[in-house]
Amino acid sequence: MTIDDIRKIMAVVDTGSMNKAAEKLYIAQPALSRCVHKIEEEYGITLFDRTQGKKVKLTEEGEMFYQAAKEIMLVNENLVQQIERHKKKSMNRILFGAAPQQAVNLTGEMMKWFYMNAPEFQIETMTASSRQLHQSVLLGEIDAALINVSEYYDELHYEKESRMNTCFYIAKGSDLSRKSFKKEGHKNPLLKVEDLNGERFVLNKKGSASRAQFDYLVETYKLNVRIIEEENMYQRLKMADDGIGTYVLLMDGDSEKTSWWNSDESRRAVLDPEQDKERWRYLVCRKGFEETKKFKALMQCLKSGREK
Repeated sequence: MTIDDIRKIMAVVDTGSMNKAAEKLYIAQPALSRCVHKIEEEYGITLFDRTQGKKVKLTEEGEMFYQAAKEIMLVNENLVQQIERHKKKSMNRILFGAAPQQAVNLTGEMMKWFYMNAPEFQIETMTASSRQLHQSVLLGEIDAALINVSEYYDELHYEKESRMNTCFYIAKGSDLSRKSFKKEGHKNPLLKVEDLNGERFVLNKKGSASRAQFDYLVETYKLNVRIIEEENMYQRLKMADDGIGTYVLLMDGDSEKTSWWNSDESRRAVLDPEQDKERWRYLVCRKGFEETKKFKALMQCLKSGREK
């Protein structure tokens, strides 16, 4: 039995006639009769009393069926409406991913931008490591993610958003503050990679982009360093303030828009770009999504943030 079958039976009851129901439904009367017989055989019941002349009358079993049919049709109607609302919401929703420290800087400004410039879209933010977000885009769980990547998938589109630097919030009392130097064209002091030897560093766990970048530096330059793992970014900041270790992070170190979370300006530094590995932050999506209005709105939003 299908919803269409139920609709046909209800039309017979509502019109009181097989012929009138057939006319109402724009089908042949024999086709309607076959539908009635099919349901009667399926449930082992008789729907209509066929001894009462031309007017169709429900049997006791038919009345039970009719009452249940009305409930089924009501449930079906509600379900159809819910699905339509969900489709409309899905059409206007953007599922966006960012690493926790990026999300802290971006979320409020992005929501404000969309409210002012693209109110037809609702943006929802998911936070996770760059590697997890990369997989979520690949699997279609989110629409796009702003991440640093170390590997690329053919199924995905990578739009360069900004170049990333290896940045340091130097541990209180560390000699790195004394070793940092100013260089023309750079907002923050620089550090040479050899200055990192013998120091303690506070980093996110493996899987994060900042950790991958630092591991690359350690391996490439054969650095002798101690790494302390801490997942919580605020704890990493506190550990630097407490002198436990220098916090390593990836961001656009020379941008005026970069947030250092009101940290001690005298203890900020960036790795000398001549020694740093070139790494970009990308807006990543599945191929084809970059042609949509959603993706273009995301890029306009991010560009607006950089230009402020």
